Amino acid sequence: MEHLHRREKTAMNISLGVGILMLGLKWYAYWFTGSVAIFSDAMETIVHIAAVAFASYSLRITFRPPDKDHHFGHDKISYFSAGLEGGLIILAAIVIIYTGIEKLIVGVQLERVTLGMSLTALAGGINALLGWYLVRTGNKTNSLIIVANGKHILTDAWTSIGAILGLLIAQATGMTWVDPLAALIFGTNIIYEGFKLIRSSVDGLMDKTNHELEQKALTTIESFCSEHKLSFHRLRLRESGQRVYVDLHVLFPVGTPIERAHALATTLELAIAAQMPVTADVTTHLESKNHPTDHD
Repeated sequence: MEHLHRREKTAMNISLGVGILMLGLKWYAYWFTGSVAIFSDAMETIVHIAAVAFASYSLRITFRPPDKDHHFGHDKISYFSAGLEGGLIILAAIVIIYTGIEKLIVGVQLERVTLGMSLTALAGGINALLGWYLVRTGNKTNSLIIVANGKHILTDAWTSIGAILGLLIAQATGMTWVDPLAALIFGTNIIYEGFKLIRSSVDGLMDKTNHELEQKALTTIESFCSEHKLSFHRLRLRESGQRVYVDLHVLFPVGTPIERAHALATTLELAIAAQMPVTADVTTHLESKNHPTDHD
């Protein structure tokens, strides 16, 4: 677990450092060109830096051990982090859309377009690599915080690409209104990405079942019960950050010695945990087949 913590902290520190560098490049490009599309790109970078700051704090909280007030640990803060990042993305998109509409009405004057496109392309390329690295790292460590941050940066990279395309069209045709129009399109897409992050946050806080993990657990349980002539019911599974909790009732034949039942249940718990791609907390409840709560 400690090596995962170090890996995630390294990824987040890289994200923050690159974000500050990108902010400087993009605002420099906007200052030179006056492009609304580049402005939208720079705005999203500001949001990114704010989100990374909270995500870094959330990451530290996530790895705190359980205490007397948080018996199940602090993993769920990752969902708050993803939700906040989604909300900030939407806020930035609203500013982008408002600015785009304003510039469509009053017009926009573009200058030093080639320099602006070069700087934006550099920033977009760096962000694309960083976003890929963060999503890959987050998936390997099952960190929603890192994945959310990586997806945000990939959205930022696509915004940079769109800004360049808008500037190319505006430069080639003289239709400067294409630039703010591109910003409106980016803003709409950014809102969509923001809502997806909020949805993942809500799903986690509401303990939505991961059906892929549930199927892994179910396959293991059915195989084990078939082998040992047991049955089960009330299988429940929920995720909490980087941990999954599995709970089920195992039904034993009447007269099974408690020592044997406990040993079999422990073996089943270990088998389920071994099939999970993340740390698993598996709890089994032992019942006899004629138990009053038997629903099997």
